[in-house]
Amino acid sequence: MLRICKGREIRSVDDWFAQAPPKRGIRQWADGRSAKELAKAWFPVAGDPQMPSELGSLLESREDTRDIVFDEGEPERVTDFDDCGGEGRNADLVLWGQVPHGKVLASIEAKADETFGNIAGEYVQRSSARNPRSRVPERFALLCRGMLGVDPDVNARALRYQLLTAVAGALVDAQECGAEIALFIVHEFIGMTAHKKLNANAADLNRFVRLLSRGSTESISPGTLAGPFEVPGNEYFAGTKRLFIGKCRRAV
Repeated sequence: MLRICKGREIRSVDDWFAQAPPKRGIRQWADGRSAKELAKAWFPVAGDPQMPSELGSLLESREDTRDIVFDEGEPERVTDFDDCGGEGRNADLVLWGQVPHGKVLASIEAKADETFGNIAGEYVQRSSARNPRSRVPERFALLCRGMLGVDPDVNARALRYQLLTAVAGALVDAQECGAEIALFIVHEFIGMTAHKKLNANAADLNRFVRLLSRGSTESISPGTLAGPFEVPGNEYFAGTKRLFIGKCRRAV
C-alpha cells in the first residue's frame, strides 16, 4: 500500500500542507494552483492516497510502466544533482515503485499555468553578471553534458532551466534507489488557467523533448508517455537508456 510521507504520514490535503508546504507557503496554497491541486488529486477524501485516474491511465499506456505499484511517496523533495552549491531540485512529488521487471522512480512536476522557470541562457547570463564567481555557468554546462551530451549551445540556452534540473533530480533519485526506469511527468491542472500560458508551457516542454531525443520525438500531448530516451550522464548522475517523459491533465 502506498504511503505518502514527509516526516510523518500524510493522509489528507491539510496534512500535506502541514507536512510539506510549497516554497511560498500559504500564498502559493490556493484552489486552482498546482501545489494545492496536486494534494487534492491524491487525497479527494481523507485517508489512504488515491492515484489520480489520469496518472494511472498515462502509466497504463506503456508496457514498460503497466501494472506499476507505488510503495512510497514524498512531496516537496529536494535532491542535489551536483556539488555547485545553491538549491537542489525541488520536486513536487517523488514516487518509488516497481513493475514486474524492476524498480521505477517517478518525479512529478505539478503545473497550472506557471512557467518552467527561467530561460536557461538568460538565467546563466544574469547570474554571471551579478556574481563573476557564480557557479551557475558550471552547473548549466554539467546539465547539458549529462542530459543532452553537448556543451552549452544556442539550442540548450533556449531551454527552460527548470526542465533540466527537474530531470537531473529524477535521474539522481533513480540512481540512488536502483531504479531501472526513471519517469518525469508533468501533471497539469487546467481551469483557472490562461490558454496562452498553457500553450507556452507546451512549447517549452516540446522544445526540451526534441533536443533530448535528438529530434526523434517532436511533442508530448496530454496522455502521452514518451521514450525511452537515452541520456549520457555525467560525474554526478549515471546515464540511462530508460528515461520516460510524460504529461497528464486534470480539469479543476
